[in-house]
Amino acid sequence: MTKLVCLALAVVLSVAASAVAGRTEPLQPAFDEESTRDQFVTPATISGPLDGENPADDWRADNWFEPANPIEVFADPEEGSGTAPLTAAPRRMIYDTAVTATRLAPVDGFAVSDVDLRSTLIIPVFIKGSPLRLVLGGGTTMITAPASINVPSQLYNFTAEVRCLIPLRETWAVDLGAGGGLFSDLSGSVGDGFRVTGRAIFIKEVNPQFKYSFGVLYLGRKNLPAMPVAGLIYTPSDDYKLELLIPRPRVMRRFAMTGSCEHWGYFGVEIFGGNTWAIQQSNGAQDTFIYKDNRIIAGYEAKVPGGFAGRIEAGYVMSRQVSFTNDPTTFTPGGTMMLRAGLSY
Repeated sequence: MTKLVCLALAVVLSVAASAVAGRTEPLQPAFDEESTRDQFVTPATISGPLDGENPADDWRADNWFEPANPIEVFADPEEGSGTAPLTAAPRRMIYDTAVTATRLAPVDGFAVSDVDLRSTLIIPVFIKGSPLRLVLGGGTTMITAPASINVPSQLYNFTAEVRCLIPLRETWAVDLGAGGGLFSDLSGSVGDGFRVTGRAIFIKEVNPQFKYSFGVLYLGRKNLPAMPVAGLIYTPSDDYKLELLIPRPRVMRRFAMTGSCEHWGYFGVEIFGGNTWAIQQSNGAQDTFIYKDNRIIAGYEAKVPGGFAGRIEAGYVMSRQVSFTNDPTTFTPGGTMMLRAGLSY
């Protein structure tokens, strides 16, 4: 029952966020799209203001409220007509609500399926003109494994992270974040599944076409406590984009426009994939389940600026390994195919 309640809360959170989010401001932090693509790295994904977010312009504390458009208040001609005076309307508080589903085909009796949800809440507490952001996420991962691998069939993750993009100089900024998450099978191992996460990523904008970033992510995983972040984004034109970023470099091309909808194709690599969960094995022993892999991915994305975006990806997953902290059992399933789909708003 506890498992169902926790999962239901995550679903309700995401659906409610989608319902109330007003897309009045195109606030698009860099790499949020990458965050939705890989469930195993959540919540410690590369992210930062490398592509579109300018808190100094969009989120100044003195610009938190803006005039609303005039509204007709007299619909009955016998009563006259007129417009309401300009009133303050708050900027949208919730954005970047996304759901992602991934399937790794069974090979050697081992398969992975998962569904993840995420939404971001803007908190009007400003640091140098930039608000705090609370990123909430939740999901479930379903494991099919050979009988010799003593792992629960269903695992869960619930995450929260407070982040703030702080401008340092005219062309420098730092993305700071701190949070935690629960990665567990929600059995007797719940307490061991809590992890602290964080980030400190510096961003430099050389010019509108060229930006680079470097820093560190603290993941809190058993097999990967922290990970360096480095790379650059080069946009030679509106139709091409190179995101040469560790751990997810990719090359993107916009090949069509349908009205305001953009159609993009891309090819990329995802390294340092995987995650760790605290589990209780069938014999009652407490342990940590560790999974890791690397991926080569090709994808298609259709998106409307400031609106919905949908993507579908296919790829090959390799260098897979399953292990435990206390159990000496290890397992190296062969490479497999991956299919992933996502929808964000």
